[in-house]
Amino acid sequence: MSNLAFTTLPKDKPQIITERLLNAPRELVFKVLTEPEHFKHFWGPDGFSNTIKQMDVRPGGQLLFTMRGPDGTEYPNRIIYRTVTPPSYLAWDNDGGEDDPSGHRFFGELELFAEGNKTRIQLRTTISSIAARDEIAKFAVAGSIQNLERLAAYVAPMAAEKNLFVIERSFPVSQQRLFEACTRVEDMKQWFAPAGMATIKASQDFRPGGTYHYGLATPQGQEMWGLITYKEITPNSRLVYLQSFSDKDGGITAHPMSPTWPKEMVTIFEFIPQGAKQTKLKISWIYAGIDNTEASTFHAGHDGMTGGWTGSLDALQKYLSKN
Repeated sequence: MSNLAFTTLPKDKPQIITERLLNAPRELVFKVLTEPEHFKHFWGPDGFSNTIKQMDVRPGGQLLFTMRGPDGTEYPNRIIYRTVTPPSYLAWDNDGGEDDPSGHRFFGELELFAEGNKTRIQLRTTISSIAARDEIAKFAVAGSIQNLERLAAYVAPMAAEKNLFVIERSFPVSQQRLFEACTRVEDMKQWFAPAGMATIKASQDFRPGGTYHYGLATPQGQEMWGLITYKEITPNSRLVYLQSFSDKDGGITAHPMSPTWPKEMVTIFEFIPQGAKQTKLKISWIYAGIDNTEASTFHAGHDGMTGGWTGSLDALQKYLSKN
């Protein structure tokens, strides 16, 4: 049973089938899939955002939305629901709407299977032919997997508070300046480290799918390495990335002092304006996996995370006061 999304291409059907086990009950998953205030935050591949014009989840009802890619390209979408069976099944026709010249059309199904307090989701996309499916699969498989991984990250903290850590602080700077301080290497090198540690290396590819690889060291020379993989970048307002421990070469490693610590954390930075020169930074760490030992280790570490992030935010506040 996989903990991550995976895709199969049946030999006898023109389908793309993607599955994922979600750390949330079926009723909650169905809720976020059918309400626009939730749906807009996770639907689509990495780096995409959504603007929803209409969402009427009933047989014959429509979902009209525009997906915006990392390069700014907009993709209009229209879903016409065929079947709506809460909390287990949705079926729909999908195209680009009446004015879309692309002619892209397919049939979609989404089925939710309860597995205790978890949910196995299966997303099925049916294309006109196996040949057309195989051509579309060259780019659609990765997008389908990313879609369900984003959904998994979104529902996990809603299902269990122990899987969510949040810390907030307000800074007397503009939203743009605070975003810069949290995303530009020359700024991050000055504060993005626990108290007593200094940055010894930092390299960045700032785009969805890109990384930030960094090394930290204590005054005694003990080193710690980290890797950030960017998933969503909304300039000045929101940043989502995966946080992992790393090595000098950029590989993902276990926590050097806690082998049961999650190897990957979903991290969300929200930059909330509180006036022209005041911005609140809300940082959320989410454990989106399904391993109970890892979840317990994460929960037990909340006090340590509070101390570590407090030291980092103190450093950020001091840095911003001088820059």
